[in-house]
Amino acid sequence: MKIRNLLLTASILFVVGLPVLAANGMNMIGYGAESVAMGGADLALTDNPCSMNINPAGIARTDTALFEFGLSPMNPSLTHTDAMGNNSADQLQRYPVPFLGYTHPLRRVTLGIGLFVQGGMGAEYRNLSTPFAVMAGSGQLPAGFFAGDVIPAADDTQTRIGHAKLTPTVAWHVRPKLTLGVTLNMSQVRADMKLLPETSVMADLDQSGVVGDSVGDAFFGIHMRDTSASGFGLKFGAQYRSGPFSLAGAYSTKTDLDLENGLLTLNMTSVGLGKVNYDATMTNFAWPQQVGVGMAYEVSPRFVLAGDVDWINWADAIDTVTIELSNPDVPVAPASRRIAFPMNWEDQWVLALGAAVTPAPDWVVRVGYNHGDTPVPASSLKPLFPAIAEDHVTAGFDVTKKNWTIGLALEYVLESELVNNSNGPTNLFGPGSQETLSQFAAHFQVRRMLRSGKS
Repeated sequence: MKIRNLLLTASILFVVGLPVLAANGMNMIGYGAESVAMGGADLALTDNPCSMNINPAGIARTDTALFEFGLSPMNPSLTHTDAMGNNSADQLQRYPVPFLGYTHPLRRVTLGIGLFVQGGMGAEYRNLSTPFAVMAGSGQLPAGFFAGDVIPAADDTQTRIGHAKLTPTVAWHVRPKLTLGVTLNMSQVRADMKLLPETSVMADLDQSGVVGDSVGDAFFGIHMRDTSASGFGLKFGAQYRSGPFSLAGAYSTKTDLDLENGLLTLNMTSVGLGKVNYDATMTNFAWPQQVGVGMAYEVSPRFVLAGDVDWINWADAIDTVTIELSNPDVPVAPASRRIAFPMNWEDQWVLALGAAVTPAPDWVVRVGYNHGDTPVPASSLKPLFPAIAEDHVTAGFDVTKKNWTIGLALEYVLESELVNNSNGPTNLFGPGSQETLSQFAAHFQVRRMLRSGKS
């Protein structure tokens, strides 16, 4: 129970900074300044506490206990435009996101523990024109068409999904050239959402002549908060180093994360019930399995090249996310309700390339590039879930003085655009709804080499 409370506290602290922090779908491209500076091309090279969330075999590569701390201030730029005249910038408040880790070698076995932000997603748009407000202001509807409905001139959308992990890890130095490792991923996820919470409509939206004869005739605004989930998964890793070549692989299992204990306010004012509070759960949500392979080549003692390829199984993790409602606080309200969000994410291939140069014994300079096609299909694009980043360029350096290493990495996400031209009930803002994303991030890292060695 204490571990779960620790994770919950950590996720609450981290979740504010998480949305749009992610880059490969909902995953960050790297963990720690060294990893990010290489563009995430790190499977064959990682050898510090961040390895627990990259390739756990890497922690067996050092014979000194290490403590590491990192911080990542983010500066995303996200906008939503559509045919209703909206041209809105994301307003979600974010804070620097930390991580920490500790590893301790014991002869041929190395133990580690860390707390990491795995990733996240989200955005907040305020004062958006809604399709209902546009219809109401068109002057082309019959008198009384929206009688009894609540249609503000503008309304809001917001999502925040954050994922923090505790990572107890063990790695083995099986042979001089081979290390193996495994991490237990103890995950805590938290999610909040708003979808036009001040809007409530029950009208003949399908123009059939009868109000309420189809599901599409009703829209009740949503405000969901405080849903959370705990989940468990495993990450396996291997590194093989022979001369100037290093080969590596890592595999992460899928983590099922059905979020519970939430409160959702459903705006049912248009049917005379007011705002009804329900207990809420969010099902069919998971963090995906992932497979990665990597290689590094030491061109010279001062120059290393690295490349990784990862497959992320988003299609099996994010398909149709469902919110289940129960226990309304208004007795005459429906006892239960199900709200489905078709996402239909696709599997993602990620290519990462990096280079490291050592201009002086205590300095390392790194550059990198990372590309992964967005897993979000254009037909499923929503301002609620704008995980559309694709191309990243990175650079950084670290300097070691005695037992301290300090690193800095800069990450720039090139502008990505995605347009939803579908014409259906799942595209609330209509054909031409577009999300545009770019991002600048700085990643800081401090590592302390403790004097105790293998015992």
